[in-house]
Amino acid sequence: MGFVVDFDARNKVLRVTLEGRVTDEIMFDAYATVAKYAASKGPCRGITNLLPATKFEVSSNAIRQLASSTPAFPIGYMRILVAPSDYIFGMARMFQMLGDRTRPDLQIVRTLDEAYRLLQIDSPEFTAVS
Repeated sequence: MGFVVDFDARNKVLRVTLEGRVTDEIMFDAYATVAKYAASKGPCRGITNLLPATKFEVSSNAIRQLASSTPAFPIGYMRILVAPSDYIFGMARMFQMLGDRTRPDLQIVRTLDEAYRLLQIDSPEFTAVS
C-alpha cells in the first residue's frame, strides 16, 4: 500500500504516513484516501508524514497535478507536510507555492515534533483508520 492513515479524534487531526518507496501512484492514492476520509468525518487538520519514506520518486508533474486538485482539507484548517530531506522539502515547497491560493494554511516542517507544536498538540492519540 505504501501509506497508513490514522486519526486523532480528540485533537481533530488526520495523519497520513508515507512509507518506503513513494511513487506518483502511491501519492495519488494517499491523497484520494485522505480527501475521502476528511470529507466523511467533517473538517479537521492534517499531517502528511514523509519521515519513513526511503525513496521519494514523485514527479514534478504529479506535484503540479496534486497542487491544482481540490484540497483535501478546507481553507482555515492547518495542514502540515513533514519533509525530512532537502529533496522532499524542495518538492513540498513546490507544492506549497503552486497551491498557495487554495492551501494558504499549509506549513512545511522537518519533524513530527514541529508539526505537533504548530498544531498545539501535547499528547497525540492517533488510531488507525480502516
